[in-house]
Amino acid sequence: MEELLTSVPMRLLYGGITEEILLRWGVMAPIAFVCWRLRNRLRERTKTPPAAVMWVAFVASAVAFGAGHLPALASTVDLTTALVLRTVLLNAVVGVALGWLFWRRSLETAIVAHAAFHVVLVGVSAVGMLLF
Repeated sequence: MEELLTSVPMRLLYGGITEEILLRWGVMAPIAFVCWRLRNRLRERTKTPPAAVMWVAFVASAVAFGAGHLPALASTVDLTTALVLRTVLLNAVVGVALGWLFWRRSLETAIVAHAAFHVVLVGVSAVGMLLF
């Protein structure tokens, strides 16, 4: 339990703030920009990226987000195909939701939601440790 509690600041600060800045500005935005520019060359020009372009960027960056969690997982357990798929898929689902929040609201909203998600995960983990 002590190890779980000592991880909370890292989860909130690194997970909530750093991952969101890296993923939204460093991965999602460049993917959206490149896809939008390519689309503008092939089809009618738009002043802003259309929703389809943004969804491609959400999904691509979310899969990268999920895969980015594998090295930390591999340092604690032996990876199996099922564990890799579960980790990438569950993190990608959250990554898509956070990407949508970034697009429709703001970076700050995505950061707060990411940090809040970690608070929920810590709570669930703590309850699980107490019960099992």
